[in-house]
Amino acid sequence: MQKIQCPKCSKSFVWTDSMPLQGKCPTEDCNWQYDVHAEIKKGVERRADATENVLFCPNCQKTITSKLTICPHCGYVVVGSRSYPKKNVFIFVAVVLIIVSLIARYFFYLK
Repeated sequence: MQKIQCPKCSKSFVWTDSMPLQGKCPTEDCNWQYDVHAEIKKGVERRADATENVLFCPNCQKTITSKLTICPHCGYVVVGSRSYPKKNVFIFVAVVLIIVSLIARYFFYLK
């Protein structure tokens, strides 16, 4: 079985082993000719492209969902191609917030 989507009428149909390898789209007004071998090749290429986009954690080398996430396997914070322990990220964010609050306080006392 192979799911085929017609590029002309945008409708999908399932090709089964009892159907010919080449034939006409089953939609009445459509005259597009399908080729099962070409459609299988397109499906394989789509799957190959999908596997190229798999991301890996720089720390544990296991799969992750995005470039900015917490790895569910090792717990490190992943930012792009780098990973940091949660403790270091927490300290960095705390220091930045303290600096921002001190700057804001300074500007409000100038008035």
